[in-house]
Amino acid sequence: MTPATRYDLAVLLHVTADIVFVAGLLAAALVLAALSTHDAAQMARERRLVGALRGWHRRVTTPSLVLAWGLGVWLALQAGWFHSGWLQAKLALVLALSALHGALSGALRSASADAPAPPARGWRVAPLLALGAIVAVVWLALLKPF
Repeated sequence: MTPATRYDLAVLLHVTADIVFVAGLLAAALVLAALSTHDAAQMARERRLVGALRGWHRRVTTPSLVLAWGLGVWLALQAGWFHSGWLQAKLALVLALSALHGALSGALRSASADAPAPPARGWRVAPLLALGAIVAVVWLALLKPF
C-alpha cells in the first residue's frame, strides 16, 4: 500500500468515525434536551429509551470518538499541520465536543438510575451548541482559513 493510499484510507476512516460520533452525540443531546421537560413519573417511563441510548453511547459513540481522535492526530502528524492556526482552533472545538460527550455520558447514567431525576434544563441548549461546534470544525477542516 502506497503512502498516498494509506493517507486516503485514514481520511476515509476518520470522516466515517466523525459521522458516527456526531450522530451519537446529537442523539444523546437531543434526548436529554427532551427529557429535561419531563417530571419524575415520565422519566420512569423513559428508562428503556435512556438505557438503549446509553448502551449505544458506550458501544458505538465512544469508540468512534477514540478512533476519530487517533486518526486525526495521525493525519495531522503526517501532513505537518500542528503549527497551523486552523488546526489549533479545530482542536479546541473538538476538545470541547469531547468534554460534552463526557458530560452527556454522565447525564445518561443519571437518567438511567433506579430513581431517575429529570436532566437539568440546561441540556436544552446542548444540541445547538454541539451543532454550532460541529459546523465550525467541518468548515475549519475543509477551508483551512489560517
